Amino acid sequence: MEEKLSELYKECLKELEDIRINTLECGNVEINISKRNNKRYGACKQLEPDETSRYIETIKRKRYIKYWRYNKHLIEISPWVMELDEKIIKNTIMHELIHCMPYCSNHGEKFKEYAKYINSKLGYDISRVRK
Repeated sequence: MEEKLSELYKECLKELEDIRINTLECGNVEINISKRNNKRYGACKQLEPDETSRYIETIKRKRYIKYWRYNKHLIEISPWVMELDEKIIKNTIMHELIHCMPYCSNHGEKFKEYAKYINSKLGYDISRVRK
């Protein structure tokens, strides 16, 4: 299963490069099968924040330190997803790869821009949640 995931991940990177998305902006990305059996398709954990991208977000009266860029990411794909059609697996990988891009740690405007662009150029169906 790990080998299949690795091959599909490489295919996704190549496709992104073909439509001129610079995957180097993602930083160091590690991808593997999740050890937990959960309901979600995949997850992207941001690690090693880039200190130059630090900003303060104020929500109500609380202030939070946030980052728009991370140097390292861990993508985990749920084991049950690996039993599905390759198109669904690649769609999940692409979704999580977008989270590795600067300003895309959530499902905000920049995430939606990347998803729309990739969907139109490569025929994916990337959205915030699985339909």
